[in-house]
Amino acid sequence: MAGGDETRLALDLSNLTATPQTLEVHLNAEGQLNLSGLSSQTLTLSPGQRSTLQVPVKALGGYGTGKLTVTVKGLNLPGETLAPFTREWTLGVRPAYPALLKHYRAVLNDQPWTLPEGELQAFEPAGREALLSLSSRPPLNLGEQIRALKAYPYGCSEQTTSGLYPALYADAALLKRLGLEGEPDADRKRKIELGIERLLGMQRYNGSFGLWGADGQEEYWLSAYITDFLLRARDQGYAVPPDALKKASERLLRYTQERNLIESDYSDNLDHTRFAVQAYAAMVLARSQQAPLGALRSLFERRSDARSGLPLVQLSIALQKMGDQPRAEQALVAGLAVTRAADQWLGDYGSPLRDQALILALLEENNLMSGQREARVFALSDQLAASQWLSTQERNALFLAGRDLLGQPEQPWTAQLVSGSQTRELNPAQAGLKLEGPLLASPLSLRNEGSVPVYQQLTISGYPQHAPPAGGENMSIRRDYLGMNGEPLNLKNLQSGDLVLVHLAVTAKQRVPDALVVDLLPAGLELENQNLGQSAASLENASSQVKQWRESMQNAGVQHQEYRDDRYVAALNLEGYGTTHLLYLARAVTPGTYRVPPPQVESMYRPNWQAVGETPADMVIKGR
Repeated sequence: MAGGDETRLALDLSNLTATPQTLEVHLNAEGQLNLSGLSSQTLTLSPGQRSTLQVPVKALGGYGTGKLTVTVKGLNLPGETLAPFTREWTLGVRPAYPALLKHYRAVLNDQPWTLPEGELQAFEPAGREALLSLSSRPPLNLGEQIRALKAYPYGCSEQTTSGLYPALYADAALLKRLGLEGEPDADRKRKIELGIERLLGMQRYNGSFGLWGADGQEEYWLSAYITDFLLRARDQGYAVPPDALKKASERLLRYTQERNLIESDYSDNLDHTRFAVQAYAAMVLARSQQAPLGALRSLFERRSDARSGLPLVQLSIALQKMGDQPRAEQALVAGLAVTRAADQWLGDYGSPLRDQALILALLEENNLMSGQREARVFALSDQLAASQWLSTQERNALFLAGRDLLGQPEQPWTAQLVSGSQTRELNPAQAGLKLEGPLLASPLSLRNEGSVPVYQQLTISGYPQHAPPAGGENMSIRRDYLGMNGEPLNLKNLQSGDLVLVHLAVTAKQRVPDALVVDLLPAGLELENQNLGQSAASLENASSQVKQWRESMQNAGVQHQEYRDDRYVAALNLEGYGTTHLLYLARAVTPGTYRVPPPQVESMYRPNWQAVGETPADMVIKGR
C-alpha cells in the first residue's frame, strides 16, 4: 500500500465447535496503518457457521510497515477456560511518489545558519530524515553517498559493484562518525559474499562481464571495474573463485594488447573509450605485476587519445608499478591537467565529477601529489555542490575519494545543533549526525562555536506529500491504462478482476543508451503476465494500435525487464528519434481507493536526464 490508500481487509471467522459462540473481536492498527472503522465488534456464530468481517484501513505516508492485531475473546468450550486468541499481520507501506532530496550547504563562521521556514513541510512526516555532515574541509557528503548506494533498488553489474564498495571499506566506527548505523559484521560480510556471487553470475564465457547478465553484450570498461573490485575483495579475505579471477584477468590482458578488440555501440570518441579501457585494465593488472611493459609504453605513445585525466592517471600508476618511473611521471602530469567535457558520452560510465573523484582517490591510495590533494578536495566539493543528481558511479567515486580523508587529522572545531527542543554538540570525533523524529524539527539552526571555518552539509530525504509535476530533461514518458480492446479505462470505476493493459510511451531528444523505466503499481493492481512482449494470445482481441505497439516493443532496444510485486522495470536503449512503446498486463484485485504513482524514466549515468509522467490522483477498484 501507499500513503493515503484506503482498502478493506477481509477477516474470516469460522465456528468449528458444536456449540454457538458469541465472540468479541478487537482490532488494533500500529505503525503506518490506521483503522477507518470500529475497533471492536461482537458477532454470534452458529455451529459450522463462517462469517467474514470487513476491516477498513488507511495507510499513512512514508516507507515502512503497518501492523494489524486481532484479538478474539469469548470462545466457549465445555469444561475449559480459554485465554483470548490473538493474531498479527503486517502490511508493507511504500510511498506513491519518487523520493525527494534537499541539500543545504553553508560555511559556518561567526553567524549561525538556520533552515528556511517551511522546508520540512514538503515531506511526509513518516520516513523523513536528514544527514548532517560538518568538517573543517569542504564536505563530500560521504554519509549521504553511502546511504544512497545502499538504498538504490536496482542491480546491474555496475550498480551492484558500486553498492558493495562501502560495505567493503566502511566499518562500524567510520559509519558512526558519519552519523550512520552500521549493520552487524556478519551481515556486512554476508552482503559482500552475496554480491560477489551475483557479479560472478554476470561473467561471460570469455571472462568479461555483461551489464545485466552473462548473456548480455560485453562491457569493456565495466569488466575492468568489476575485476578491480573482486581483486580488492579477495585481498580483504573474501573467497573469490580463482578460475573466475584468472579468466577475468586474461580478458583484461587481451584488452591491453589488442586495442581493436574494444568496441562501443555509443561513444562520442571511440579512441578515448579504447584508451580508457586499456589504461584501467593495465592498472588492475599492474597491481599484481601482470601488465606487459611493452603494451603500457605503446599506450603511453597514444596518450593524446585521452579526453579525460582519469585514464592517464591510471596509466601512470600502471607504469610506476611496472618500473617505468619517467613515463609514469609524464602521464601523471598530463592526467592532472586534462578536464573532461561535460557534454560528451565517452563509453566509460564517467562524468567530470566521477573522473575527478576517482583521480583524487587514486592520488590518496598511491600517495601521489600530496601538495595538490587539498586543493582538489575544494574543487571536487564545488563540483558536488553544482550537481543536483548523482549516478551510482559518481556516488561510489566520492566515497572512495573521501574515505581516506576521514583518517587524516583536521583542525579542531566545535559546533552546536539546535533542532526544536533538542541540542547536540559536534566535533571532529562526531562529525556526522542522523536527524529524525524530534531531532529533525523546526526551528533548526547550526552555530560554529570556534574560530575555524566549518563546512556544513545537510541533506534532508523523504517522500513528498503531493505528486511531482510532470516534465523532465531530454526525455519524456506517458502512461495509458487501457482495456484489452485498447480503449482508455475509467480509473474511478474498475471492477475487481478486470484486466488492465498498461502502455508506456517513452521518447528522447538525444540518444540515451542507459535509460531505466520504472512504473510503480497502485496497490490494488497485480502484474498478470510476465511475458507479454512474446505473447499473442492475451491480445487477440486488442485494437490494431495495441498490436502495433506490441510489435514495436518486440523490436525496441529493451536490454532488461523486471516484473516485481510492486513495479515494472525496463532498461533500454532510447534512440534520439521516434517513440519506444512498452506494454505489460495487470489485473485489478483488491477493492479500495489507491494513489497512482507517476511513471518515471532516467539515464542511469547521466542522472540529470530524467522525466516524470502525468498521473491521475486515484484509482478506485470496486468489488463485484
